[in-house]
Amino acid sequence: MSDGAMKVYGRLAAVIAALVVLVVLDRLFTGPLAVVSGLSEVTLAQWIVGALCLASTLMLARIVKREVIHGWLERRSGKDVPPLIGSLVSGLVIFIGICLILAFVFQRDVTALVATGGASLMILGIALRDIMLALFTGILLNVEKPFRVGDSVRINDRLTGKVERITWRTTVLQTGNNETVYVPNLQLSSAVILNQAQPDMRSKRIIEITIDYDTSVESAERILYAATLAAAGVSHVSPPTVFARKLTPDGVLYEVAFTIGNYGDGKKAEHAVIKSILQCMRDADIGIAFPKAGSITIEGRTRIANRSLDVFHLVQQVRLFRGLPQELCHRISGVLIEHHFPAGATIVRAGERRHSLFIVGEGMAKRTASDREGAKVEEQSFIVTEFFGRKALFACQPHNATVTAETAVLMYEFDRRAFGRLIAETPELIETFASALAHLAWRETYQHSADEEPPPDVIDRLVNLYRGQIEANYAPRTEPAPLAAE
Repeated sequence: MSDGAMKVYGRLAAVIAALVVLVVLDRLFTGPLAVVSGLSEVTLAQWIVGALCLASTLMLARIVKREVIHGWLERRSGKDVPPLIGSLVSGLVIFIGICLILAFVFQRDVTALVATGGASLMILGIALRDIMLALFTGILLNVEKPFRVGDSVRINDRLTGKVERITWRTTVLQTGNNETVYVPNLQLSSAVILNQAQPDMRSKRIIEITIDYDTSVESAERILYAATLAAAGVSHVSPPTVFARKLTPDGVLYEVAFTIGNYGDGKKAEHAVIKSILQCMRDADIGIAFPKAGSITIEGRTRIANRSLDVFHLVQQVRLFRGLPQELCHRISGVLIEHHFPAGATIVRAGERRHSLFIVGEGMAKRTASDREGAKVEEQSFIVTEFFGRKALFACQPHNATVTAETAVLMYEFDRRAFGRLIAETPELIETFASALAHLAWRETYQHSADEEPPPDVIDRLVNLYRGQIEANYAPRTEPAPLAAE
């Protein structure tokens, strides 16, 4: 408490103490004071009691303002209460005290005063209605704490965000789209608020999927349960549950429910579970039920895309293979070797003689090159459809950098043995791959777009370079003809 506040409290306490003495010892002081002032003893006694009550009212108003509103309430909420709140409450205490003094000490009719004060308060309330409601709602939010800073909340099933701060007029939310939303506390007074962080951070997620009737419930339950547990990166708080919920015209509707430890990972967890379910259904040759159109039943099921088709589309999107014939892309996708690496695992090391080209199918990998002293000099990230190991495959050179998995990574390896078989079966592919490498190198070196055509002399020189590398390592060896006998 400041020195100024202590002085005010001290002065009021001294005045109250003096008036108490006058009231208690009224017969000793009232008579002489009445003679001096010319007032009757009864009137003088009323004024002394009235002064005592007024001083006590002022003391009470100050205590309410400083110790309750700007003291206990601020400590409880952790926020500074606007001065207007303290002044209004303090003024209300003084007004009530004056009315009580006039009515009980001086025996006056205060009906008109109360009516005037009530009318004034009504006018003031109408003028400041929204502000006062917002302020008092802010007080309730800060005292009752239905949510705290850092909690994720959903308001009226329309707005979801993380609470950044709570003021006396607004609550500030940060949405998942990185937007800052200021919600007036007046709206929160009648809103339905779902606090996703209470009672704890757990979140139950539900996925529904319809499977055709030709798959038994036991098989579907077993596959869905195993797929949910096997979802990569999902930490289950409790075992998942699988229920057959409804018999529909299209098939059996299954509900897969699982609980994660952090509601913030909800979308990632659902993505991983759906991905795992589709993979397990693909492996088990189970399809999603084909929807029926009205009364017409369409034979067959909606097939889940085969993994080989996914790999084919991935090969077509790789910059090195863009523009190659579809038949060649199919052949390449058919010889790729699938690898799964957890986050932090080493895919290849610098100097390793692993003559393979690696294509990122899912996740992210990081390449770290070092100088001769071993210091890190360059880092590069690889995402889906990007590749590394070009020189290792086509020129059979050792890898010049270490590549590690930044996240869980699905990697496809195009190794020397598979590439050699393609060349042995179709030697003309040497020219095809040499041309693809030449055009890619020209665009990377000179930062040209895919629409630009390189100068013929430049591209011919690059084609000859890569043709020579491929022929030196993969061209069929021919034995020299024996010398004729003399």
